[in-house]
Amino acid sequence: MRRVLRAVLAGLAVLLVAAMAAAFWARAELRGSLAVLDGELQLPGLSAPVEIERDALGIPSVRGASRGDVARATGFLHAQDRFFQMDLARRRAAGELAALAGPRALALDREIRIHRFRAQAQRAVAAMPAAERAILDAYTDGVNAGLAALEAPPFEYLLLRQPAEPWKAEDSMLVVLSMFITLQDSDGSYEATLATMADLLPRPVFDFLAPRGSDWDTPIVGGPFAMAPVPGPEVYDLRSRREGRPSQPIPRPQPDDISMLDLGVGSRRLGVEREALGSNNFAVAGSLTPNGGALVANDMHLSIRVPNTWYRAALE
Repeated sequence: MRRVLRAVLAGLAVLLVAAMAAAFWARAELRGSLAVLDGELQLPGLSAPVEIERDALGIPSVRGASRGDVARATGFLHAQDRFFQMDLARRRAAGELAALAGPRALALDREIRIHRFRAQAQRAVAAMPAAERAILDAYTDGVNAGLAALEAPPFEYLLLRQPAEPWKAEDSMLVVLSMFITLQDSDGSYEATLATMADLLPRPVFDFLAPRGSDWDTPIVGGPFAMAPVPGPEVYDLRSRREGRPSQPIPRPQPDDISMLDLGVGSRRLGVEREALGSNNFAVAGSLTPNGGALVANDMHLSIRVPNTWYRAALE
């Protein structure tokens, strides 16, 4: 009996030591994946020193001598703080999630691969003017330098048992395309609806129901948008189109009914609710502000996530 007890106690002691070693190792790995917050670092490619300060919330301010230097330092910060989220964004647009997360992501990859977004991103990079490409390359080099400066890769790669692949120039384009995917419906129903309206409705009716913009918009190219007038009965007479048809009472909506509501890219249909996604923004000229500084603001209509969808920083 004593031998059995000793064996059990010895086994428990081994398990305890193994658990403590694993916890110590995991803690060291997690600490190694944290961003560098203090001190001086050598970042190859800078033309002059760059200063980075973080406020109490960890939001960085980057001050550099050129756009290229600021882009390089910003890439370094992005990789240090958010590389796994960047990786997910590029893989989502390229249809390469399964290579990281396994077979359960194949359905998403098959859905997006037909668009060949990585090839499109490569072509976009190849067509960039030299000055813009230099800034993109500086950012890319900064990302890879920030990833290499971590003592351990982000903890998500530890859980997935996958390496963190280096950043490529076209990956930044893929991140933009991943937002495009987020803001579009998956089957093109909104565009198909617009096409059907354009085919079947008189042009004045279509222009009124699907305007290019409003007098609140300030186009970057061209002049203000003209608001289409409300079409009169000489254009589209709803009463005459009902002549000869049996009158049908309008059904009262029931509490559980969810009617079709299409707001650009969000819709509610067939009892499945989907929130509307999109953004709005505005600008105020410096001539209208007390200190003469222009104001630019926007409101991103996306749900709150952890970590947040956006990376807040001040660039000088």
